[in-house]
Amino acid sequence: MLYRWFAASACALVPLTAFAALTLHDAHTETSIGPRAANPFTTHTALPPITVERTLELGRGETLSHILARSGLTVSQQQAMLQAAKGTTNLSSMKAGTEFTLSYTESAAYQPDDVKLSFREGPTESIHLAYAGGQASAKVQAHKLEKVHSVAVGHIANSLYVDATRAGLPAALIKPFTEIFAWDLDYTRDIHPGDTFKVTFEEVKDDRGNRVKSGRILAASFTVKGKTQQAFWFEDSYGRGDYYNEKGEGKRKLLLRTPLEVYRISSGFNLHRKHPVLGYTRAHKGTDFAAPTGTPVKASGDGVVTYVGRHGGHGNFVKIKHAGGFETAYAHLSRYAKGLRKGQKVKQGQVVAYVGSTGVSTGPHLHYEVIQSGRHVNPMSTKLPTGTVLASKDKSRFSSMVASITTTWRKALTQLADNAPLGKRG
Repeated sequence: MLYRWFAASACALVPLTAFAALTLHDAHTETSIGPRAANPFTTHTALPPITVERTLELGRGETLSHILARSGLTVSQQQAMLQAAKGTTNLSSMKAGTEFTLSYTESAAYQPDDVKLSFREGPTESIHLAYAGGQASAKVQAHKLEKVHSVAVGHIANSLYVDATRAGLPAALIKPFTEIFAWDLDYTRDIHPGDTFKVTFEEVKDDRGNRVKSGRILAASFTVKGKTQQAFWFEDSYGRGDYYNEKGEGKRKLLLRTPLEVYRISSGFNLHRKHPVLGYTRAHKGTDFAAPTGTPVKASGDGVVTYVGRHGGHGNFVKIKHAGGFETAYAHLSRYAKGLRKGQKVKQGQVVAYVGSTGVSTGPHLHYEVIQSGRHVNPMSTKLPTGTVLASKDKSRFSSMVASITTTWRKALTQLADNAPLGKRG
């Protein structure tokens, strides 16, 4: 009775002529009904190959062999691919964090084939390893690098470093940017929130648009307290390159405004100052820059060293003679630059000594003097001679370049304003 019901119930799905060969399965038992015979229900059809794709990341202290060990490949496949890779890359110097793209097909469990493993070996090339038909191979793919001109524009809200890097200026170009205006600005006192900057610079990018390295600053503009300073890199008709302002006047001046990078002014130029140690009025013929002992002291300009040694209350002392009747003096030094001697020629920005507290001094600082034609002048306010001026034959090409860069800056500022939050738009 049961068999008749089952047959009647199943007749819509299975022809009764095939019913006698039907095998029933469950998780624990196998029950056969009727004689076994070849039929569609007992024939096992092979599944199509599956494709496996994975991304693996190189850990600290790992090499390519560790990646292959985690890949699911057989030992023989791993060894073959390692051998193929030896001629393409240094297997022991791979960087942690390198990403590997792995793919293979599997026709049966744990039997990978048609294996492909790719990874980026620096910005200029990729390595492609493969295993198929029992053979491993390796190929190097070269990537082109492109030099581009990029723009960073923004305003000071926190610090020049924070705001400029946030605007897209590479950190490596912050110092060159400040050096361009070193003759015009005192960065510890002049920079305030709201000041604006614009920079056009070279950078090299890979095929994915990632920055590989930064190059030269081509143009820069810094508006401080409403006053704008600009500088444009330009090579004249003789191939000599330098920075010029928008009028074609050289930015490089005879002397730097300050001989230190990090400091605070502890005492300014004052011909009627009461001396903090001696206690009586004594002319202070220079500027004191408070800075930690050992801070490098730079020569303010090209010149010749005329004095190195102890100099009374000045302690360790250096004096340099420059063009145009100018001299500079550096006092209370902890030590001198290695090999510095009288008669030695020095370049602007060259380290000549280090901050100290020798001589009559209340603490680590640099006493800096500027002497013009034998008379002491205020280092922070004296108008200094400018450098070269562009020749007339270069003026037209220079003006066209300035106009082009200015237009680019204007567009960048417009875009910056459009992307600003509504409450911060001007």
